Amino acid sequence: MKVYFVTQNDYKVKEVKAIMKEYGIKIDKLNLEKDEMKEKPIEQVAVENAEKFARKHNVPVIVEDTGFYFHAYGNFPGSNPKLMYGLLGYKGLMKLLENEQNRGAEFRSAVAFSDGQQTKLIIGKLTGRVSDCVHGEDIDVMPYERIFIADGHEKPLAFLPRAEKNKMSHRAKAFREMADWLNQKHNLKKEEKVQDSLQEDEFPEMHNYEMNGDYY
Repeated sequence: MKVYFVTQNDYKVKEVKAIMKEYGIKIDKLNLEKDEMKEKPIEQVAVENAEKFARKHNVPVIVEDTGFYFHAYGNFPGSNPKLMYGLLGYKGLMKLLENEQNRGAEFRSAVAFSDGQQTKLIIGKLTGRVSDCVHGEDIDVMPYERIFIADGHEKPLAFLPRAEKNKMSHRAKAFREMADWLNQKHNLKKEEKVQDSLQEDEFPEMHNYEMNGDYY
């Protein structure tokens, strides 16, 4: 089965291809920019874009949108992590939690599939907490990785190898569940799993994370 992934980010494509290949699903890149609709929840953004592109191009598509959430502030910054980091910086973000006992946070990935007739939405989460200070400012990672500590870990994501982060990420969880659903729906033959399918050297270099908003 072939599914088109709507994104302009080659790194995302590589990551998703490695996951979906294990389930007998071929991913091709549909090099288009989704409508961000940042005033809407990520779930709605993913679904509306998937249905739009599936109808327009008459092919099965997958669209993903990602948000970051402070538990103490409900849906903030939600679907606007890059914008809020740009406006507030680390100083402003950490100030919000200065007197908060609840430092819980999560990354959330909304993955929507549509073939023009049926739509499926799956949510993947990576839960954890916000650190007391900013770590690894000299490490080339996405901004929130310097302040987010995933459950079961003692250090922020910034210090974990990229391959390990890919395996545990909100995106990986959502796409694996989507692959399972597609596999059952279409009775696909699941390929033998490749243990090193997410090895770090398999991925193209991706630098200047602060500017790469499509990765969130």
